[in-house]
Amino acid sequence: MGREEEIIKERERKIQELKKAGINPYAYKFEKKDLVKDCLSAKIGAAVKTAGRVMSRREIGKITFSDLMDFTGRIQLVLQAGKTGKKDFEFFSRYIDVGDIIGVEGKIIKTKTGQQSILVKNLKLLTKSILPLPDKWHGLQDKEERYRKRYLDLIMNPEIRKIFDIKRKIFDSIREFMKSKDFVEVETPILQPVYGGTNARPFSSELNALKMKVYMRISNEMYLKRLIVGGYERIFEFSTDFRNEGIDRYHNPEFTQVETMWAYADYKNNMKFAEDMISYVVKKVHGKTKVNIQGKELDFKTPWKKISFLNAIKKETGMDFSKIKNINEAKNAAKKLMIDTPKCDTIGEVMIAVFEGKVQEKIMHPTLVYDYPIEAAGLAKALEKNPGFATSFEIIINGMELGLSYCEQNDPHALEKYWKFAEEKFKRGDLEAQPTDPDFINALKIGMPPTSGLGVGIDRLAILLTDSPSIKDVILFPFMKPEG
Repeated sequence: MGREEEIIKERERKIQELKKAGINPYAYKFEKKDLVKDCLSAKIGAAVKTAGRVMSRREIGKITFSDLMDFTGRIQLVLQAGKTGKKDFEFFSRYIDVGDIIGVEGKIIKTKTGQQSILVKNLKLLTKSILPLPDKWHGLQDKEERYRKRYLDLIMNPEIRKIFDIKRKIFDSIREFMKSKDFVEVETPILQPVYGGTNARPFSSELNALKMKVYMRISNEMYLKRLIVGGYERIFEFSTDFRNEGIDRYHNPEFTQVETMWAYADYKNNMKFAEDMISYVVKKVHGKTKVNIQGKELDFKTPWKKISFLNAIKKETGMDFSKIKNINEAKNAAKKLMIDTPKCDTIGEVMIAVFEGKVQEKIMHPTLVYDYPIEAAGLAKALEKNPGFATSFEIIINGMELGLSYCEQNDPHALEKYWKFAEEKFKRGDLEAQPTDPDFINALKIGMPPTSGLGVGIDRLAILLTDSPSIKDVILFPFMKPEG
């Protein structure tokens, strides 16, 4: 029998022994009056009553030392014969293991080494741990294991809570900013009869009650625009979306965005809105606009750099795609840059491939790249004077796309034409192409005012503001391949 099996067997034995003695090793309740952080700052002699997980224990003669941890910190417990109740002193010695959750009452003392501690008067076992925690010296080192068993990661590496504290501040500060601009928070459906709002492969299921196919939303955009038709003018939603796509450093099948719709505004209004919002968030989180990210200092102070899509390509590659007249010319230009374009059917698609392959990764400081090819934003209005390009911009920071905005197409006939084209692409094998949404067409025929939407990835913003290497580090439970 291995060491771990021995530990488990011994703990199971203790559980049975406790039950026979009439002691429930899984308590119903404990009146926790003090957080550990409050105990750490309490005056010497103060009476406290707290609870948490036992993280260590060591016996030195008639004194037992132990560390107790809750979500606010870690404090030393001191159990001393003659000062701790005899039954509790013996109970701790006999039954309490590292990993157990206990409640204690006592008073604050300073040990000879000056460490703020709780001299335990009495204690109660609240939850008996069966499985041993990872070795304290080696901890939980394997990244995959940490993501898969986040509950253990939080116990053994409590400092990672700071990442999720920052992520919560991102939500809170965006909500503050939105409300200051008179935006109203709304909720839209996650299960949808027709998916849409972007190009992505959906997850599907079946609604048994109605015997119909349904989809997890890939975007909430179409429902936000329905609300604009209904009379809302400034709305936002924190939207958890689901896309059946690859998993990598920046992609998880389930992720969160903040999406807005702003009636009577255009994408140029949203340029200022986007940079002001993100700058506000950075200052709320870090107290300043300058942030160190992967060894580089990035300044989020507004105004940000703005550059057209065509000029961004020309600046980085020397290629002037405004002078290219046909698809063969475009593909030859891309080939010279060592960009493969076998799936590209239009000049716009070639330009997007060049931008993503040679330009985007080199944009470090907060930048708004505007007027993308219309192929990048099928639901956007085209530029009036240059219909091959969309009234759109993307937020790019540290080589990563962080957000997107455009003027929403509100001409029902133009949108029907686009969706017909998209459905033909789907039939030819493009599984990310969008289907027609007849009800949304009907809504546009009722009439939607000129509107601009903005979407910003919360998880990607958290990657930046926590200086994390991957989206898995900023999602509490990222999607993982099953063990084995």
